[in-house]
Amino acid sequence: MFRKRSPRYLILEDIAVPQQPARRWPKLATIAIALLAVTALSALQAARANAEKPLLAQSTQRLDDVEAGQLLFASDQPGEYHAAINLASEADFQVSGMVAHVTVKQSFLNASDEWLEGIYVFPLPDDAAINALRIRIGERVIDGQIHEKKQAKKIYQQAKSSGRKAALVEQERPNLFTNSVVNIAPGETVEVEINYLQAVTYDSGVFGLRFPMTITPRYIPGHTLADPYHEQALTLDASIGWARNTDQVDDAAHITPVLHPQPASEGNAINPIRITASIDMGMPLHSVDSAYHNITVSRDDNYYSLRLTGDSASMTQDFVLSWQPEPAAAPQAALFTETLDGEDYALLMIVPAQQAHESQTPSNAMPKEQIYIIDTSGSMGGVPIRQAKQSLLLALEQLQPQDSFNIIEFNSFTRPFYPQALPATSTNIERAKQLVQQLQAQGGTEMDAALAAALKGAADEDHLRQVVFITDGAVGNEAALFKLIQQNLGASRLFTVGIGAAPNSYFMRKAAQFGRGSYTHIGDVTEVGAKMAALFSKLNSPLLRQISIDWPAGTEAENYPQRVPDLYQGEPLLLSSRLNNIPDSVNITATSANEQWQKTLSVNGGADANHNNKGVATLWARQKIASLLDEITAGRDADEVRAQVLPVALTHKLVSPYTSFVAVEEQPSRSAGESLKTTPVPNAQPLGQAAQSYAYPRGATDAAQSIVWGLLLLLFGAIFQFSIRKEEQYALQT
Repeated sequence: MFRKRSPRYLILEDIAVPQQPARRWPKLATIAIALLAVTALSALQAARANAEKPLLAQSTQRLDDVEAGQLLFASDQPGEYHAAINLASEADFQVSGMVAHVTVKQSFLNASDEWLEGIYVFPLPDDAAINALRIRIGERVIDGQIHEKKQAKKIYQQAKSSGRKAALVEQERPNLFTNSVVNIAPGETVEVEINYLQAVTYDSGVFGLRFPMTITPRYIPGHTLADPYHEQALTLDASIGWARNTDQVDDAAHITPVLHPQPASEGNAINPIRITASIDMGMPLHSVDSAYHNITVSRDDNYYSLRLTGDSASMTQDFVLSWQPEPAAAPQAALFTETLDGEDYALLMIVPAQQAHESQTPSNAMPKEQIYIIDTSGSMGGVPIRQAKQSLLLALEQLQPQDSFNIIEFNSFTRPFYPQALPATSTNIERAKQLVQQLQAQGGTEMDAALAAALKGAADEDHLRQVVFITDGAVGNEAALFKLIQQNLGASRLFTVGIGAAPNSYFMRKAAQFGRGSYTHIGDVTEVGAKMAALFSKLNSPLLRQISIDWPAGTEAENYPQRVPDLYQGEPLLLSSRLNNIPDSVNITATSANEQWQKTLSVNGGADANHNNKGVATLWARQKIASLLDEITAGRDADEVRAQVLPVALTHKLVSPYTSFVAVEEQPSRSAGESLKTTPVPNAQPLGQAAQSYAYPRGATDAAQSIVWGLLLLLFGAIFQFSIRKEEQYALQT
């Protein structure tokens, strides 16, 4: 007779049994797996750290030969793989007045023996107005045409299937674009040239421009879309990004370009770029500087030329160029005009008087409730979290006894330091500093809860409520966050501080715009003191508000931005206008805490006016498009906005969310019988950022790591099965 045994999980009473040697097997298995994993992965990491070779250019290689992170795809020969497309770039900046004309050349070298399509997702300034595209193959030049986005995509796909070379430039975000180049022959180089314009910035006496060169991986919130329509989209997007589309970011695959597995180094250039520039401001300059790159500058009267010191640099950090006029030459007002197709356009810059701030010191400044938000997500790892913590510590030191404050930390979760704002006593500030020192970067970037928590509070009537948001802005759901800010801002002001070598400047600038504050970027630890000091000056200075632009009678003006924002200390007013005629003058008035401010600017023939400035009309069109798109955030129907954006973008030949540039070769290059492969071109890792493993290209050195993990899992399975059998044998014996 067999004895029926009850399952062990149904036995309720405690049974005293001796120590069971067999029960040690699960623990031993775990320890063994952990030791093996650490040993194997340490070896892989050491191999990566020691590898200082650039992408290989030979046609094929075996996985065993790969010593450095490379983007590979399968060959027809078993076990052999091809190296990916190599990328090299050039950028040239021609600055005239307040307009920068920029030419970016991207060269795609097919080092394999197969026909390729290369897809490169790259950043540009979020106010860039792309207005020309051409491709060069040897001596041949093909000019691009602007089309509605779907039509441009269709033209590109037809060229792709027919074997003709083609290039397509699409906007994914205002600061993120995709350059697709198809039918690149084996061993061939195809150069894509993109032209754009941008307005020069001017703040606290310094002109400047920023050229983003790589991308911090964006955090993608939401649940993966799995319906049939999006499954098809995922298949089409699989060659572009590392993320899948979600219910919160339905274009995630388009905005998550892979990173190169290797960090750039002096002996290992990743996506090298050459940079040249010329500056013609019509005035002597006191200095010309680059914040993060060494440059060589030459001068011919008031014309300045510069280039990178050395042949090129890896595209690992934004290129920031600044120049400062001699004090006597610093402008107080300027107006630049252009006549295009019978229409008159103007770009107006007004620098408010500085004396309004002199009488207001921290001791008599209006009491403030300062709310600091600090991003401690994984993308802030490495140098960025050090910059963020140092910035926050400096901000705490600026608090005055009459102020109150709170700190909100967020990554995957939101954690306020205190339930509500505390008085800025020395004890409370010191306690907060100790907590800041302990912060570490890890987890996701769930911004919405942190922003909602910071904006929902209300300060006392005698306190000015200001929110300082310290982050790299690495998110993909920007539109939803802008809407959250606009709906919850109330009487608060939101100031953003962008951290790291390649922050999402579009999110940072627009968040500050919707938050009625300003944006500050900190790209290096050595900048923290000066950049935060400039921010503190703005926080303590009175607003210049109720700004009014009064054109004379008979002049009709379409101005952008339509609602002139409040200005802080050192900030200029930049206004783009389309006029029915160019008048003799324009009058600007505003109010500050202490006085009325007024400026009358001579226009037609006046000393302040600069006529025939090419690009002013294009910048007006770009501003109008941006203003229309902002109306979607305010709740306007997207189809109505699209109907207004399309004619502006097509007339002025601008890339937008609804228009793209496409250039197509007339004659086929690839015959119908030859296969075509598609591969993404990786971006360089942002300088100083901790590695984001999920953003590495699939099929690179990580394949070896996958093999190791597979062997470890097999070993774990064998040990686990052995331990289960031991348990069963012991159970039968008892």
